Amino acid sequence: MIRFYNGEMCRSISQDEVEGIRVLAQSGDAVACFKMGRLVHSAHDLSASEDYLITAQRWLTKAQQGGVVEADVALAIMMLNGEIEPYNPRKAIGMLEEALKKENEFAAYQQLVNLIYGRFGYKKDIDLAEHILDQLLERSTNPWFYDLKGEVLQERGRFADSEPWLIKAIEGGVTYSYFSLALAQGYDNNFELRDWDAMIETFRKGADEGNTSCLCYFAYNQMDWYKTLGQEQTEERDECRSNIVQVLEECVDGFNGTAAELLGDIYREGLCDVPVDYESAWQCYLRGADYYCLGSCYAKMYDMVLQGQVDRGANRQEYLEQFAVFGARMRDAHMQDETVRMYRNGRLTRYAAEIEMFHLPEVERRSPENGTLD
Repeated sequence: MIRFYNGEMCRSISQDEVEGIRVLAQSGDAVACFKMGRLVHSAHDLSASEDYLITAQRWLTKAQQGGVVEADVALAIMMLNGEIEPYNPRKAIGMLEEALKKENEFAAYQQLVNLIYGRFGYKKDIDLAEHILDQLLERSTNPWFYDLKGEVLQERGRFADSEPWLIKAIEGGVTYSYFSLALAQGYDNNFELRDWDAMIETFRKGADEGNTSCLCYFAYNQMDWYKTLGQEQTEERDECRSNIVQVLEECVDGFNGTAAELLGDIYREGLCDVPVDYESAWQCYLRGADYYCLGSCYAKMYDMVLQGQVDRGANRQEYLEQFAVFGARMRDAHMQDETVRMYRNGRLTRYAAEIEMFHLPEVERRSPENGTLD
C-alpha cells in the first residue's frame, strides 16, 4: 500500500489503483493526470526513470492544461517548496490567489495553513484564518476544514473546544487529526492536564491508524524514559534504545519529516547511547530535506560537510552550495546567511536573480549587518 495525498484526503492506495490511475492519465484524462502528479510527488515514486519531481511536474502540467484548477495549486506548492526552477514564490502565491478566486477548496486549504502557521513568508493571522474558515464551513463539509478549525482553536489555547471539530474530521477520514485530538482530550482550555489516559489512548489509536505523529510521540516518551534509567539497568536501556530507533524508522517510512530529522540527530550526536553514525545521520537528513522540504535538514547536512563529518570529495563545494540555496528557499536563517555570504564572495551567480529578489532582502531585514557577509 502507498500513502496517497490527492489534495483533499489522504489514504492508503493499492498498486492496482495506482495502475488504474496511470492508465487513465496516459489516455489523457486530466483529473487522472492530476492524481498521478500528486501521487508521484507525495509518495515520492523513486521507481520512475526520471527524477520524481520532474515526473510530478509533467503530470500536473498536463492536468493544468486540461483545466484542473487543483493542478495550479499543486504546482504552486512545488514552487513554494523550491522544487521547480526557477524559484519564484511570488508567481506561486499568485497562482494560489487565482485558484482562490475560483472558490477552489484545495487552494483555500493551502492558504489557510499559510495563515495559521505563517508559512512561506505569510504573516501569521489566526483571526483572518478563522474568519475565512467560518465562511467556508457554512457551505462546505470538507473534513480538512474541520481539522483546520480544530487547529485554529488550539492555536488560541482552546484545546477542549477543538475536540468536536477534530472528531468530525476523523469521521470524514482525516486520520491526520488524531494527534491534535489526543491533545484536545488531554488538556483543558487553560492547557492544564484533564485526562491523561484518554490522551494516551487516542495517541495509540492514531498510531494504529497510521498517524506517524502519534507514533512519534511514543518515541519522544521513550527518549525521556531512557534518561531516567541507571547505567546498571543494561537490559532496560538496550530495549528502550532499540524501541526508539525502530519506532522512528517506521515513522520515517511513513513520510514523517520530524522523525527523519530526530533520527538523524540521534545518529549524529549519539543520543540515547546510539553509536555515532554520520552516514546514517546523513541519509535521515537527506530524506527530511528531499521528501519533506525541511530547511533545518539542509542546514545540518551543510554543517556535516563543512565540519568534515562526511566526505563528499570533489563534490564538496557543490553540496555546500546546493544545500545553502535549498535551505534558504525553506527560509532557514542559517542557510539564508550562507547563501548571501557565498553570493557576496562571487559564488552562486546562477542564482543571482533569486538571491537578489528573495534571500538578500530577508537577510538584511533580519540583520542588516549580515547583508554584506565576508
